[in-house]
Amino acid sequence: MKNILESYQIIKLLQYRYPFLLIDRVTEYEKGKRLKAVKAVSAGEPCFSGHFPDYPIMPGVLITEALAQSSSLMTVLDALDWKIGDGIPESQSDSMGVLGNVQISFLQSVLPGNLLELDVELDWKKGSASSIHVKASVEGNVCAKGKITVMTVNKNTMFS
Repeated sequence: MKNILESYQIIKLLQYRYPFLLIDRVTEYEKGKRLKAVKAVSAGEPCFSGHFPDYPIMPGVLITEALAQSSSLMTVLDALDWKIGDGIPESQSDSMGVLGNVQISFLQSVLPGNLLELDVELDWKKGSASSIHVKASVEGNVCAKGKITVMTVNKNTMFS
């Protein structure tokens, strides 16, 4: 599995930091079409101390967030007109993905020690909005799937 982007590079594009960056690396990317990322689920993550102590499972909201971050990353890379091999842009992008609508079905638990595979594929794009088919799986078994809508917005004007 070839790594296209590592976590230190993803941090430059998405404004998340530990413990809330839920993408460890990007393994595939096709501009305007799809992105595949992975999250190594560790027993030492803060959520497992309380969800649930006797049977730790990754909360569905964090699986959803990992899929949303993957979707946002794809839209940011598309907006930058980034291609594999280009390297990461020196300056941070003015755009960021913002979650719009979520429809996720959960099918299987994700446990500490799992390698969570995050697959996102563009369904449609209209202006700054994109609908994205998402799927999270472990060893080929689908754990969650659905659709997420994200928008690309200028982060400089978003908080002003």
